Amino acid sequence: MLEPKTPVVLPLPKPAIDLWRAQQALANHYAHTGLKFTLDGRLVGDIAEALALEHFELSLPSKRTKGVDALTASGDTVQIKASGLKHSGPAFTPGTGVAHYLLFFRIDFSLGSATVLYNGLEAPVRVRLLPNEWSGTKVVNLSALRALGDELGYENALPLKVRTEIE
Repeated sequence: MLEPKTPVVLPLPKPAIDLWRAQQALANHYAHTGLKFTLDGRLVGDIAEALALEHFELSLPSKRTKGVDALTASGDTVQIKASGLKHSGPAFTPGTGVAHYLLFFRIDFSLGSATVLYNGLEAPVRVRLLPNEWSGTKVVNLSALRALGDELGYENALPLKVRTEIE
């Protein structure tokens, strides 16, 4: 039986936590309307990209390309995806660019953390967990994604930045 990979848990910066608290206050204030004021889509993705750039050995590409959010030191492409939902996998759309690596974060604003649930090659995800052709948005099954990550192990995982603490 495969040993599951140990998840990497990163702290959210204070402004992201403050944003979530403000969203919660807004949702509570207007609770009678049924509106949720969810933090989703672009904002959650941008937070994940910022965390990836802060904690992994990555840089922004000089020109943004759909499906490529960052580059490794050797120039390999990286796609960064995220969800604020506990049981949701990454969402893909057809026809977008394809990256060499994929990082998928689950952001838990209430805990103030982001957990890396997949760190590895993007090709196995596309080949094994997505249909050959589809339209619209396809969300990858989170359990299948985590199982694939465990199966693939750490061999092609992107390294975290080496941090030195001076006290």
